Amino acid sequence: MSVETHAETGGRRMVGYLYVVAVSLMAILGLIVGVVIQPNLAANGASNVGSLGPITFALTPLNLAVYGAVMTAITLGVFFLAAGYATRHESRGSSEN
Repeated sequence: MSVETHAETGGRRMVGYLYVVAVSLMAILGLIVGVVIQPNLAANGASNVGSLGPITFALTPLNLAVYGAVMTAITLGVFFLAAGYATRHESRGSSEN
C-alpha cells in the first residue's frame, strides 16, 4: 500500500477540476448550439429530431446541452480512468524492482 503525497493529491484534484470545467463548458456550448439552430430548423422546415444510433431526441437547447455534457463526461471519464489505472500499475511495478 502506498502513501499519497501532497503533489499526487493536488494533481488528482486539478484533474477533477478540469473534468468539471470541461463537462460544464460542453453543456454551455450545447445550449448555445441549440439556441442557434432552433430558428434555422423552423425556417427551413427541417426535421427537429436528431438520432444517436437507436436513440432519437428533439433538437432543443436543453437536449443538446445534456448530450454535450454526457458525451464529454463519458469520454473524459474513460480516458481519466484508464490513465489512473496505468499510473497505478506503472508505479506498483516500479516499486517492486
